[in-house]
Amino acid sequence: MSKTAITPDQIAAKLTQPGPKLSTKPADRLPAPTTEQAMTLTLDQLRPYDRNPRTQQNPKYDEIKESIRAVGLKQKLTVTQRPGDDRYMISDGGNTRLTILNELHEETGEERFYYQDCHFIPWQGEINVLAGHLAENDNRGQLSWIERGRGISEAKRMIEENLGEEISQRELTRRLRELGYTIGQSHISKMLYTIEHFLPTIPLTLDSGMGKGQVEKLISYRQFCEECWERCCAYWEAHADDLGEGEPWATSVVDGDFAQAWHDEMAQLDHEGQTEFRWNIVEDRLKGMLHDHTGLHFNPIDMAWKNWFTVRKYARAASEEEKADIWTTVDSELERLRHPQERHLYPPIEDSSKGSKTTATQTLASGNASHDADETGHSDREGDGDHDDLTFEEGQTNLSPPPIPKASERGVPTSGGVDESAQMKEMRAQLAQLEQRNAELEAESQKPLVAPQVPASSEHSGDDFGGLLDSDGFMQEHNPHPTRSLEEQETLIDDLTLSPYEESEGHRQLRHWQAKEHGEEAVDFEAAALKSVPLMSGGPVAPITDLWHVPAWRRNARDLRMQIGEVVQALADWAGIEVSGTTETIRLNAREGLGYELDPLGDNPGRRAQLIWQLLAGLQGDIDPMLPAEISLFGELVGSHGTDSDVCLPDGLFIRVFWLTRLIRVLREGLAEGDPQ
Repeated sequence: MSKTAITPDQIAAKLTQPGPKLSTKPADRLPAPTTEQAMTLTLDQLRPYDRNPRTQQNPKYDEIKESIRAVGLKQKLTVTQRPGDDRYMISDGGNTRLTILNELHEETGEERFYYQDCHFIPWQGEINVLAGHLAENDNRGQLSWIERGRGISEAKRMIEENLGEEISQRELTRRLRELGYTIGQSHISKMLYTIEHFLPTIPLTLDSGMGKGQVEKLISYRQFCEECWERCCAYWEAHADDLGEGEPWATSVVDGDFAQAWHDEMAQLDHEGQTEFRWNIVEDRLKGMLHDHTGLHFNPIDMAWKNWFTVRKYARAASEEEKADIWTTVDSELERLRHPQERHLYPPIEDSSKGSKTTATQTLASGNASHDADETGHSDREGDGDHDDLTFEEGQTNLSPPPIPKASERGVPTSGGVDESAQMKEMRAQLAQLEQRNAELEAESQKPLVAPQVPASSEHSGDDFGGLLDSDGFMQEHNPHPTRSLEEQETLIDDLTLSPYEESEGHRQLRHWQAKEHGEEAVDFEAAALKSVPLMSGGPVAPITDLWHVPAWRRNARDLRMQIGEVVQALADWAGIEVSGTTETIRLNAREGLGYELDPLGDNPGRRAQLIWQLLAGLQGDIDPMLPAEISLFGELVGSHGTDSDVCLPDGLFIRVFWLTRLIRVLREGLAEGDPQ
């Protein structure tokens, strides 16, 4: 039996029958590749990274655009694709180039800008893309400090979100390194500090491009203010049972908010387009903030400020005693705020029995207690005191003290009362002598400085020595020069002042006290200028008022090296060389040597840097043979020859070079004599 033949119409009907119904939706696009590969994409298929840490336009935008217009992209765009996204996204940097390609295609319509060869990498996660953008921009050095800080903060948030717990800065450093972004833990610490404490307060300055050096300086300013605030807070909490008259200040500090006080003060200094602060203004405003909220006088704040930054600068070389002495003036001022009627001397008197600090008033109080225990009014010491011999006990000073309260306010017996003991009478007599002596010294300090006057002729002298004796019969000071008028004296002082230095009265008194303790006489520029030829120069290092004399209390090796380090830092700042206790090129070291150590300069140093480095190396006796070493180089620094005025030292630094050699000679003389200090 033969098979039935199929007609052409039947075949056509079979072919036109619909197929089986699909159980899934048709795909409108291909899935993303699972391996790295090259692909050609259009601009419509590409999108920029929406979490790019860069927030400001690339400063080289126009230069990059002209390069791409001329030769196209020299480096392929690296792209990836988020799950569920229909377009490819820029990965590992390239947002600026993508924006430029879109602009050039709109301007020219050329297809070479529309079609781009790209390198695709599979999706790994948001944190991987962010780390790639940070690494790429960091390598090109195109991110500002705050942009990097925002990126680091966002990366930390993403990692903690994935882990479900907080991580330390060290752990964050390790995880970013695993993701291909290498950055030091100290940088991360400063960036996160900037985001937390500075970004809400000075956003305009940070977004304008404030750099690392400025941020580090502001961090140190804030840390000092916070430590000072916490010091005051701890003091008032420790004396909560007896606040005295300091209760308003205790309430202000303990119940106050340092972060808010800082924000209110610094926000007033934030301006658009500003990349650097005027630090003298910042310092004054912050000291004013501490004064307004803590009640501390400006002088104790200023002295604590200088001590704090000195110890910070020489952190490795600073002793525990030096660190503990930072807040001595603040502690004494807090005592004054609590009991303003008492006399508080600086430095405070040591209490050997308790190891604490006391004051002159507490000494008087102990005498009063002795009176209570001895109602008979007799004492073994009666008649032994020599009131004509003016002496000072340890910790006392003859500098002008604050006014002494009345006896009734001090809670002591009235002078001459029948209930007053002999010991109290003796102490009262000593106190009267001290007050009289202080009054005499204060009166002498207020006298105008007038050059010695020589009588015109012996006719008016009233003696037989040609006017060489004064009215009391003592030999007058010989002055071979004509008598100077007040105007001439002012002119002389102006000529000898390279840059003014305003010394506070408290600092001057402390300097005089230190000199007296070491058996010397402190030099005041205004007085010495009319007798000799000193030189004054203020500035970033310790002010100079005498180019030769080194005070006895600053002649130990550590102090000499610290003074040398201050001058070296001023010279290095002028030359553009970074210097501190940890830098590589010039390191400060107060423990050994001349106070500084040198390593070779980096590539392509400037002329200033070469000259200053060779000068410092020459003082050590070990110059760099790879740098110019002619003796005439020193002439360029001092300005004795050469045409480049940019490498000639300013007057203020020129005299510090002389002062530097003087300090080094004193240091070497002390070491040669076998002084262990």
